[in-house]
Parts: sequence; C-alpha cells; structure tokens
Amino acid sequence: MICMENTPNFAGVHLAGDRNDFECLSKAIHAIVGDEGEFLGYEQVRQRVLEFCEEIHFTLDGQRGIAFVPNGVDKLVEKGVPVTPVSRKNAYYHFKVLWPEMLFIGFVMNEFIELSAKHRKHFWDLNPAVIRQFQAVLACCLEKTIGDKKFRLLKSALTPTFIGYYQNYYPQYIDYLNVELLKMPKEKRLANISIVAKRIANKDKNYIDLKRKIETEALLEKTCPTEVLPFELCPKEIVW
Repeated sequence: MICMENTPNFAGVHLAGDRNDFECLSKAIHAIVGDEGEFLGYEQVRQRVLEFCEEIHFTLDGQRGIAFVPNGVDKLVEKGVPVTPVSRKNAYYHFKVLWPEMLFIGFVMNEFIELSAKHRKHFWDLNPAVIRQFQAVLACCLEKTIGDKKFRLLKSALTPTFIGYYQNYYPQYIDYLNVELLKMPKEKRLANISIVAKRIANKDKNYIDLKRKIETEALLEKTCPTEVLPFELCPKEIVW
C-alpha cells in the first residue's frame, strides 16, 4: 500500500510505495478518468489528474527517488525457515506532491468515480476500490497533519453533495494555491493546510476573482480560458 506523510516544511506530501502500488494506482486513475472528451466540461481537470500519473511514471522510471527497505526475509532465516535465495530488500519508489495539488486530486476523483460508474463491471470493480484506498491514505495523512478538531470540520467535504462541482473548473486556481502556500513560512503553511482544503472543496471569493481574471485575459488575448497560463509560477527550487 502507498504510504503518505508530510514533507519537513509542510509544503506537500511525500509518497512512497513499491512498483506494483504505483502501477495499480496509475492504471486505476486512467480507467476512471476515461478518454479525452468523454466527460463534458472535465477535460482540463482530467489533464491535471493525468499529470499526477505522469509524475508516477517518472518515479517508476527512476527519475525521482528509490529506497531499499527490508522485506522481512531476514526474520524467516533467523527462525531457520528454508528460504530460496532472494533479495532481502524491496525497492520503494518515492516522490513529493504539493498539498493543494494532492488535495485537488483527492477531491476530484470523487466525481470521476461517479461519472465512470456506467462503465463499472460490477460493484466490486478494482479500479474505484484502488482509488478509494488511496483517498483513505490521503485522509489519514490530512487528519494527522491538521488535527482532529479541524479534520471534523472538513469531513463533510470529503463526500460530495452533488456531481458537477468540478465541471468547467479552472485548474489555474490550484496553481494559485500552490504558489500562495509556498510563499508562507513553515509554521504558517501548517496552519493553512485546512484552509487550502476548504478553498478547493468550496469555490470561495478567491476562486471567483481568479475565474473572472482568467476570462478577462482570455478575451484580451482572444483565446480560450483554458489556454490562459497561471499568472504566477511555482519557484523551481521548493523548500519542501
């Protein structure tokens, strides 16, 4: 199972798992988000989710981090259990994701699971189960990070009241939240993670203002709002 914990300076989360963990998650996500244009008004959100899968691909390709951890074979050998010569360590791949990005993936997958329900082979279908398990890991990490009291106020947001909230959503808002979080010192980041979650779960004034700004820019540039680039980019060097 994929593990998740805070980065030292609360910029995001550190994900770790073996090859099978990440391959299963990536496969499940690809199946759930469907093909290009399949869900009307969700293409930009879909592409954002697939960028997360691309990060998984880079990780499994050895472009992020790898650690070798004991797999328990040594204990069997100590007990005298006959063990065929095998590696005594497993490779765990790991990479980091900014908190707003990770929370957005968690929230939006609720809608994709429901949108894709008509393609589900049966109620025990593996793909939504894999994603739900990943969401559960994220929820545990979030609760541990922000504490029981703040998490109780967020729990209702983990279950969407209607499908369509993220239809025609502007993912540039997640870029905005990423940048804003990175501008904060460590202690303030920690205090704002629950606020970031609320802002993603509820389209607040900041989202509405940014949406208008994007649409105005699109008119000036005579382009589609989805083609408008973030107004401020994340720094290349992140103090995780």
